[in-house]
Amino acid sequence: MKKKLPIFATPEGRAKYLAAYEAMFALWKVPHDSIEVKTSYGSTHINASGPGHGYPLVLLHGAGLTSTVWFANIAELSAHHRVYAVDTIADAGKSAADRLLTKRVDYANWLREVFDGLNIEKGDLLGHSYGGWLTLNMALAYPERLRKIVLLAPAASFRPLGFITKLTLYLGEFKIHPPARSMLQVAAAKGTVLEEAFIHHIEMVMRYCRPATSLYPKVYTDEELKQIDHPALLLIGDGEMIYNPQKVIQRAQQWLPDLTAEIIPNAGHLLIMDQPEIINERILKFLSSD
Repeated sequence: MKKKLPIFATPEGRAKYLAAYEAMFALWKVPHDSIEVKTSYGSTHINASGPGHGYPLVLLHGAGLTSTVWFANIAELSAHHRVYAVDTIADAGKSAADRLLTKRVDYANWLREVFDGLNIEKGDLLGHSYGGWLTLNMALAYPERLRKIVLLAPAASFRPLGFITKLTLYLGEFKIHPPARSMLQVAAAKGTVLEEAFIHHIEMVMRYCRPATSLYPKVYTDEELKQIDHPALLLIGDGEMIYNPQKVIQRAQQWLPDLTAEIIPNAGHLLIMDQPEIINERILKFLSSD
């Protein structure tokens, strides 16, 4: 039998990782349901909150993170929406892939199967960092399944990643990591006090978990971007570390026909934690608009 992905160093390490994962829900402040959706790529774990009759909103986290990271957003977002926070398959999280996903079509088909498993004929899709890149990928592959899209500091979607980000990803291939606290503080805005449970969770990911996300995000072409006609919201922190936020917004405005874009003050790559009140307000206003 093939090993499930991601791979854990030891059974003891997996247990410590899972304990840190579960501890994150003390920060959620709202009830959640654990859902497993079977796909042709493996099992996908989803943490869902909000009223069952609410319009579906699917959340995709950044690479190396998990669906638990939405703790500063989930209460507000789930007040009027049925929110499905997905553990991206093969990445850190409780989803378990049977095989590597090596092509964009793999991720698009996987997410379509997740929508099918959740009985979402059409929904809103929100992605942070790598999740933003996956959101655009889904919008291109299955536009009929999405109503609106939200992009929070999307990785490499409009501009190449900066040198520091590339170096971090390269070192990660060899399990060479700075301490989680130092790495996360660089990604956050100056003055942000990160939750200790979140820092510990990522420390356990880095120490014991080997995510198998093998598809490096590449910049979408002009021809691809101009095909995306969904109403789109793009939010980037003014202290973004992975690229120049002004240049990203300029290119997005050039090619996305129905775009609302804003640079968020006093926010970095972890803008969902740096300025959660602003982020939540902007998202909810966008999703509720005609």
